[in-house]
Amino acid sequence: MQRQYLSIDIGGTTIKSARIDHSGNIMTKGKLLTPRSKDAFLQALQTIIRDNPLIAAVCVSVPGIVNPQTGNVQFTGVLSYMGEFQLAEYLEQTTKLPVYVGNDANCATLAELWLGNLVNIDNGAVITLGTSVGGGIVINGQLLHGPHSRAGELSAIVTNRDDPVVIQRTVGATTSAVKMVKMVARACHLPDLTDGRQVFQRIIAHDPLAWGIFEEYCRRVAYLIINLQAVLDLEVVLIGGGISAQPILIEEVKNQFTHVQQSDPRLMADVTMPVIEAANFGNEANLLGALYGLFLKSEK
Repeated sequence: MQRQYLSIDIGGTTIKSARIDHSGNIMTKGKLLTPRSKDAFLQALQTIIRDNPLIAAVCVSVPGIVNPQTGNVQFTGVLSYMGEFQLAEYLEQTTKLPVYVGNDANCATLAELWLGNLVNIDNGAVITLGTSVGGGIVINGQLLHGPHSRAGELSAIVTNRDDPVVIQRTVGATTSAVKMVKMVARACHLPDLTDGRQVFQRIIAHDPLAWGIFEEYCRRVAYLIINLQAVLDLEVVLIGGGISAQPILIEEVKNQFTHVQQSDPRLMADVTMPVIEAANFGNEANLLGALYGLFLKSEK
């Protein structure tokens, strides 16, 4: 029997966990609500660890700025109450096992490098579309961290520099999939503003109330990819996040990339459209990627 590893994916709403073997096969799964205080959060991790005995190591995906060498985390978003925390050190002391901690978008990218659509790709990226925009960049077959552990923070790219509302100037603010879904739901007078299934039914039907909002959203994603291409010249760009399961999203992002590129001779001359496709893994991406991060750390 192969050794099993405990992988934990910490999200703003839920904490998912899984026991995974060395080949990437998920043996068991668990899920609980993400607590809203530091003590409750640490207690939740203790509960997950206690419920998973006889594991070889612990690997964790977290939202925030992560030093992949030390496992120190600067938590962001709804987990900001954790502040800066030595999560790897805490878990090592708790479990007496090897521990890896990685940024969530980076973990999603590692999953694609290990078993997904970035296998044998030297230069590529993953863009995760959700409440904000996450990213992971692969250069020469390796995940790019940067000297400050901030490479791939795509949400911080400034695109609307002249917007009078400062917080609306970045990709993270203007390219939120959650906001797009709410805008379509509101425009179509849907009772539930978070019902993505109903929203995409309207989009697929080319409902005029929905299509313009969706088209503009895909154009913003295309602009982001064009900006990445101008700097990195990638082979493949993968789109992750819940809405990436909708084929019409990938199709329209490609259409918008072509439309924007053809409208400007400089973009035609200087930018090459990469392969744009959906990421291979859905909700399991961060769990698998955190494990691969552990393997890479062990090799070093």
